[in-house]
Amino acid sequence: MIVYFHIDELARDAVVASALKKELEAVGGRLVYGNRLMTHHVLRHFNGFDAILLSSLAHYIDVFRDTEKLPNNVFILQTEAIGQATGTLRRMYGKYFGDDSQKCEPWHRTVAGFLLWGHAHLNPFQEYYPSYLPRVRVVGHPRLADSCAKQADVAPRKKKVIGFVSRFTLLSPYDSRTPFESVLSTMRFGKKVFPLFENSPDRDVEDLFFTEVIDFRIMYQIIASLDQEKYDIHVRPHPRENRQGWIRLAEKMKLNVTVSKWDEPFGHWLQDVDIVVTPPSTSLYDVFFHNKKPIVIDHIIAGRKAHTLTESDDNNQILEATCRPKSVEEAIALIESGEIPFDKPLADQRLHEQVAAEIAQHSIRNILKALPELRPAINQPKPLRDVMLVNAFVLVSTILSSLRWIRGRLIGRVEQGALFDMTLRRKRWINRLTLK
Repeated sequence: MIVYFHIDELARDAVVASALKKELEAVGGRLVYGNRLMTHHVLRHFNGFDAILLSSLAHYIDVFRDTEKLPNNVFILQTEAIGQATGTLRRMYGKYFGDDSQKCEPWHRTVAGFLLWGHAHLNPFQEYYPSYLPRVRVVGHPRLADSCAKQADVAPRKKKVIGFVSRFTLLSPYDSRTPFESVLSTMRFGKKVFPLFENSPDRDVEDLFFTEVIDFRIMYQIIASLDQEKYDIHVRPHPRENRQGWIRLAEKMKLNVTVSKWDEPFGHWLQDVDIVVTPPSTSLYDVFFHNKKPIVIDHIIAGRKAHTLTESDDNNQILEATCRPKSVEEAIALIESGEIPFDKPLADQRLHEQVAAEIAQHSIRNILKALPELRPAINQPKPLRDVMLVNAFVLVSTILSSLRWIRGRLIGRVEQGALFDMTLRRKRWINRLTLK
């Protein structure tokens, strides 16, 4: 079995790719890594794979545009599959069936298999496309798999580590867009379909900026107020955020802050943290799964709620289980006490619904088991033509990635998030990410 895995955001997806590669090689298979450059510009010309794992239907549509020549080996395995806020799963629906499901029907009808993170994600299939259910498997959240963990650090820490999860993708975007460009790309005007704003008719891009500015200001106040003789401050920028913003801030304000490596998997970073401070974020599922204590800052400013979107992460159902202080002083007092209350039964319920926590530790194996179940042709002898196509893809992608890396160095481009090069060096780095 030869499988193609699309790595959309390096820090988020590479650890899954690494674990899949090791598990697949253990049974005589082969995994080929891809990124946006390879997926969107090379893959369609060299498709000799038994299975192609893409993170959304939008990628499938962009790669294979001719509806008369759609392949039969594409699987959808989301890379951020926790979108339930009001219970409608509308954003999840778009990931599997497209923002306009009727226009996207040729593509979702030909998906070989849908690999779901959680049991609640079966709902849109049962409601809208029950005929697709034989092509659906719940496999669990892949980044929560045992094989995605890192070796635990047993050395005692002198200080308690407070981890701040940053989510400022408009204020400091990874691709260095100007604020003008962020407004134009995110506002409602000129866009017929924009699921983010669904059920929020009175909200627009300025509301998104409002909540980000509040969250940043609150986060900075907490960081600046903590006794740096007692605490180590670790900041984790969002994959779609420019990490240089935090680095420059720490230098300018003389803050003793450790900014995580831009390509470090979130689960690895989380293992070295005692308490997590965060705005509303889907990372809370990882936090609870790893038995860490989260403090969510969205209730510190009462007026923030008037600017949140109905279907955004600000209303994700996992928040109902978290500790949400009403002031900066209360947040600091919670950190100093070390006692962070939360609703464990509710957190466990959400983990079951959204990440299938009871099977997530085996999710990598669940994925590899599901592939031949959903596409039995995988078990058949592989034509020489397909093997040659795969080898040609690897050769072409290596050459293009190397050239892109050289060009990036010449023009001073910094690798971040999705803007990374799949060089031989990067492939070796991915290979070393996981334990097994």
